Amino acid sequence: MASRIRYNPQQQRRVLAVALAQPSTATPRASVIGFRGSCKTLPSTYPPVTHQVRLLSTSQSWRQIEPPQPQPIHPQPELASQPKKRSRVWKITGYGSLLLFGAVFGLGFRTLVSPPPPLVPGSELDLMETKIIHRQAENLKIVQELQADPAWESWDAYESLSPEHRAQHISAGAMAGSKGIGGYHRVFYNKDTGECVSVIFFGPATTGWPGVVHGGCLATLLDESCGRAAFKKWGGRSGLTANLKLNYVSTTNATKFYVIRVKPRSDDELPEKDRGKSHYKIFLDASIHDAKTGKATVVAEALFVGGKGKSGKGGLTVSGLADQGENARF
Repeated sequence: MASRIRYNPQQQRRVLAVALAQPSTATPRASVIGFRGSCKTLPSTYPPVTHQVRLLSTSQSWRQIEPPQPQPIHPQPELASQPKKRSRVWKITGYGSLLLFGAVFGLGFRTLVSPPPPLVPGSELDLMETKIIHRQAENLKIVQELQADPAWESWDAYESLSPEHRAQHISAGAMAGSKGIGGYHRVFYNKDTGECVSVIFFGPATTGWPGVVHGGCLATLLDESCGRAAFKKWGGRSGLTANLKLNYVSTTNATKFYVIRVKPRSDDELPEKDRGKSHYKIFLDASIHDAKTGKATVVAEALFVGGKGKSGKGGLTVSGLADQGENARF
């Protein structure tokens, strides 16, 4: 309910004095008494409700006066937490890691683009490197399987060649040593099937583009491997490459082990016109695979002619290997 309070002039002055002495925040809502152009805030013992007061003026009517609304208090935004300063240990570790990464990456890139000069074949360092490569080859699954199978005989490539012949041979001479293909080149031969498998380590001197074995080197080894299988099939008699078709499927990388597989085609796999001529004409399928993953990098087809000749009585022989016949190891 609205309260009505009336005072005489003397009482008004006393009340006003008391009101002025009280703090302005005594109550949120108060009764206001005015007189001719002035008003004062008076304390009230009533509950905080809106009071209706009458101004002591004959020219103004009753009115409802609302106290001023309190201004909302906006909380001050918290200052963003300052990131903790990294300790000196973390800085040193980070800079050291970057420096180490740059050094390793830089040396690796330099070695790839400009590799160091290859070792001289037959030198002490070359022989030590060859021993290391041989130990790595002995752990290959393909080598362990072929060595354990009695159907396969094996030997080091070109071991039957004389020193004079080796000096003139592109593979046994120019590409000898750990820098070429002399680090590891083991030949496995299955007499029953005529299949020939060679496990080779390509050294750093076999590349064309940095890190990639030259296509001409791969073609040379495929030609030799196909010829080796054909010559063994002819009992040691040699022949000539009539046709060699290559498909480079993927890159062959240096300083890795690869397997060259060669298998002569049987008469059942040949057209009618070429059957029964294997004594002087042999078709072969060959391929190069990664020794660990088995991924093919080169696929080839070859035709070799020679052997005993068309009459079956002649044929070519390899100098220095004619007397070895089927036992020749090249």
